[in-house]
Amino acid sequence: MKHVIEVENGDAQVLTETGSGGLIGRGLLHDRPLAEYVEPAETARFVVRNRKRGVTVEATDGAASDDAVETEQVVPDSDHSAVALVTDVRVLFAVGRAGGDRTQSVALGDVVDARAETGLRNGALVLDTVTGAQYRFPTRGDLDAVREFVDAAAGVWSRAERHLEAAEETLDRVERAFESGDVDVVLAAVGDVRETLGDAREAAASLDGAAASVDDRIGGYRDRLRLFERRAYAEQAEQARERGHTRWDDEAYETAADHFERAADSYAAALSVDADRPSDDLIERRRANLDAERERLAASPLERAEQAVEVARSADDAETAVTWWERALERYERLRALDWGRDEPRFDGDREAVRERLATVAERLVESRCERARQALAAADGAPSAAATAACDRAESSLDAARAVARERVPDALDTVEELDERLADRRPGPAASERDGTDDVDSDTVVVPSEEADGGSGDASVEPDGESAADDAEGGGADLPDGEWTLADDERDDEWLTAERTATPIDAEGVDDADGTGAVTDASDSKVVADAAEGWTPATLGALGADGFRRVVADCLGATGWTVDTGDDDAVDLCAAVPGPASLRAGVLAVHADAAVAVDGSAIERFAAAVEGDADLDAAVIVAGATLPLDVRDRAAEAGVTVVQPDTLVAELDEHRVSVPDAATEE
Repeated sequence: MKHVIEVENGDAQVLTETGSGGLIGRGLLHDRPLAEYVEPAETARFVVRNRKRGVTVEATDGAASDDAVETEQVVPDSDHSAVALVTDVRVLFAVGRAGGDRTQSVALGDVVDARAETGLRNGALVLDTVTGAQYRFPTRGDLDAVREFVDAAAGVWSRAERHLEAAEETLDRVERAFESGDVDVVLAAVGDVRETLGDAREAAASLDGAAASVDDRIGGYRDRLRLFERRAYAEQAEQARERGHTRWDDEAYETAADHFERAADSYAAALSVDADRPSDDLIERRRANLDAERERLAASPLERAEQAVEVARSADDAETAVTWWERALERYERLRALDWGRDEPRFDGDREAVRERLATVAERLVESRCERARQALAAADGAPSAAATAACDRAESSLDAARAVARERVPDALDTVEELDERLADRRPGPAASERDGTDDVDSDTVVVPSEEADGGSGDASVEPDGESAADDAEGGGADLPDGEWTLADDERDDEWLTAERTATPIDAEGVDDADGTGAVTDASDSKVVADAAEGWTPATLGALGADGFRRVVADCLGATGWTVDTGDDDAVDLCAAVPGPASLRAGVLAVHADAAVAVDGSAIERFAAAVEGDADLDAAVIVAGATLPLDVRDRAAEAGVTVVQPDTLVAELDEHRVSVPDAATEE
């Protein structure tokens, strides 16, 4: 009987043969034939046997292992033999004994060295393992083919194992990165893991047993990988969506649309990954919300431009009208430039219609600036020379701005501008008039009008909108007014108007004690700036406030109504308002100025409501709007339990509690 049998060369029957003269007969193993030791996923390649010397296990020279290797020799009894079954997965040592066969397996992946030692009569198959153990199996047969196979197979297993270990380490890093929120790192590593698993499969392909084992382990790794990949794509979508909202708030519409597109792609990628979390239903709901937000973003630039036009049309004074026509022009310009050159524009608004609307807005802006120039020229009629000069400077500034727009966009309006320019030249006081005022030694921002030049209150004429002097209205009654000097001071507002104030006289001091105080009232009403402020709050006034100004006005209004107001603790809540008492109430307030109102959507409402809900110190959520919020947003707020204070209500409260109109009410 051969001592070394190659099973693949037609000798597979030796695994099951049980005859007295056969390899697997009673003289070999006691309990069962070798075939029953072979697993379904492995293939037998060689059978090596010896009759008496069995197998010896001992520690290798210089072995460094946590587990001590116990030296042992297992030999068969006199009625049985010892065999080494070599498969594509392992080497199985089996020693036959009447009291029960002894077996020991050595995985090929653990073999670091395989060699065949030769002697005078016997040789030996020697295997060194990673654990520091050495297995020695003596035999008389030729072991070269066995050694070559074991050595090559061990290399295959070792390479595949290294790839699998690398994949597992990367998966661990992926998990840590995901927990830290670094989804881009996760998704980049997913490709690396997938490539490493492919390398492991390729390395094991030459051995059926190794390939089957690697495939089994790869299955578990791929399940983990798909879970991280799906969750990472979903989180990437949420992060892109949040960045889109931030850029939307900054009015960077194209960048916001880019982020929303990436979010949509990430949601689609998440759904394409076969994993359980997040669920398909959850991702679909988020994607539907994103689609709605993309529709609102697409409409936002046009809505904001139209909003500016509506506010400009409803403005009660030329100053506010000019401000909002300028904003409308800027917003239509921005709308026209969005997605320039794209085959499929992402924003609402037909380009031709926008172009026509832009021309109309430019025309209205020129008209408003011309009207402001007319008002300034009217105020210059009959006014002291210093006041008239200031009014003419105001008119000149308005006409210069009107001319710049007209030349580029409304050439037909240039005639009107030039006509007003001629009126300006006729009404501007000459140098002689300025010298009579005696203003040479006064600061350039302050002009003193002598009382004799004012002619008994002629300073009133400098601010009369119809150009008629107060002296003419009084029909000579101006001589009874107290004498004094008028001062035109720069009030540091955003326009070029100067504030007129009359210096005090002895008669003024006496007039302070008068029961009716009519003198003071008359002086205050003479100033156009003061008169504008006296008109009170209007939605247009609210609309002219910027973010900081509107937030201060809301805080002042709450304070005037008895609330204690503090700044919010985070970006989601602008103000924290509390009303003291036995049943105290603390509300989180979001102040939305007019320009930002159009960008508020259902998601913003939900984020604000969630922020208030998550703050244990807040009892209610309130949004104060500087412009009317869309109906669907108001409905979403009602569903979320958020109270919305509309502009009309805010104006009524401001007037009722006499909250002062700030000097910068017309600023952005």
